[in-house]
Amino acid sequence: MQMTYQPSMVTRAPCIALVCAMVLALHGGPAAAQAPDTSKAPPARALALKKLDGLTNGKLAYVVTRTGRDEQRYYTSNLLVTQPVIVTLKADDPADDIRLRVTKTQWSKAEREVSTGTAGRVQVKFRTQGEFGLAVAADDAGKPYRMTVWVGDEVKRPMSAVVVPRSAMKSGMTSRTASAPASQNTAVREAAAAKDTGGSMVIWLVAGLLVVIAGLLFALLRKKRES
Repeated sequence: MQMTYQPSMVTRAPCIALVCAMVLALHGGPAAAQAPDTSKAPPARALALKKLDGLTNGKLAYVVTRTGRDEQRYYTSNLLVTQPVIVTLKADDPADDIRLRVTKTQWSKAEREVSTGTAGRVQVKFRTQGEFGLAVAADDAGKPYRMTVWVGDEVKRPMSAVVVPRSAMKSGMTSRTASAPASQNTAVREAAAAKDTGGSMVIWLVAGLLVVIAGLLFALLRKKRES
């Protein structure tokens, strides 16, 4: 009877260990556990600006929450520089000093930085083009606060017409001439009188010269006849 030989698990173990060692050598060992990333920036929430009943101008966003361990960030965009913006921050407890930073292009760079201080309330007014950000923070987490953000309608200023009708120009010139001060009219009359006087002097001088020339010619002719 022919017998077959089956290697036991004990004889297989060295082979399996050798194969595992070769695989680990080729692909590297297990990756080391990575520590959680604590430098991740806090999330930013878009302000929900809404047209409210009874609000005849602009839109309003209202935030009611508590401060966290990290600063809380809010933003909005698509603004025009002709739209006024008013941000009001109020601490529920006036003893809590809550800070507010107004940013533009970078969260780390504040364009304005204020706090509720001892008054428990602070307000910032500004205008900007495009977007802006708001960052709220306090020394301790859990401080309740309320913040309102009002963005007004675009302020449109009337522009004067570039093309003025000829009739309007004539009427404007007539009114300006009629409303000229008396001193100006007097000065004009004096200048005209001086001009007339100067012209008369010139005429008399020319007439005198002609008389002198005529006298000389008459004397020369008489002397020639006598000779």
